[in-house]
Amino acid sequence: FIVASAALILDFGALQHLLREPVGGADFFAELCNWFGVLSCLAWLLGFAILAHWLHQVGATSMGKAGCYLKLVASVFFNLQPMTGTMGDALLGGSAGLWWSNLTGILFFHFGNIISCTDFYLHTPPGAEKKKGWGYHGNLPITAMWIYHAATWFLVGANFLSCSWNGKVGTSFVPTTGLPVVICQVAGGFLLLLGSVVYTIWCDGFRNFNH
Repeated sequence: FIVASAALILDFGALQHLLREPVGGADFFAELCNWFGVLSCLAWLLGFAILAHWLHQVGATSMGKAGCYLKLVASVFFNLQPMTGTMGDALLGGSAGLWWSNLTGILFFHFGNIISCTDFYLHTPPGAEKKKGWGYHGNLPITAMWIYHAATWFLVGANFLSCSWNGKVGTSFVPTTGLPVVICQVAGGFLLLLGSVVYTIWCDGFRNFNH
């Protein structure tokens, strides 16, 4: 998830750079936009597939598994945009890829986070204590999930505002280079990265790869 979040931030950066370059003047970083997207989306897909397996192994609640499944579905939709974008087929949106896949994906991701946060509220996970703070080690999974939840609020906003409805140029509410979209992209990307780091600290993933 750290790799997925970092690649997403690079994807946003390359996209903004690409859209600000003169026609035909895209540099190497801008041309990597779809490839950053491919790396990010494949990492999300792999991560949620592994998470789904782990949740079954530890006997997670039905709500917890449902939230994960929604995010797994989201990662499938995420992969459609960079995949079709790298193909460059005009019938599939050209270099921009399918216009609806990212918005659909982030909505699934966001609803998955809502279910996961609700699950943590209704079913306190092992090791967590409601009377202790957000930084208590046992509460870190809950903290990280709420950070993810905040991140997807920003990313839903970014995708909704900049979506080219029906694939037509000029139909978005705000240009992709517009300040509201940039703020939402940056905030969402870095919050996902922060949440992923918190999860890794919780499972001691920076020192112990056996988890």
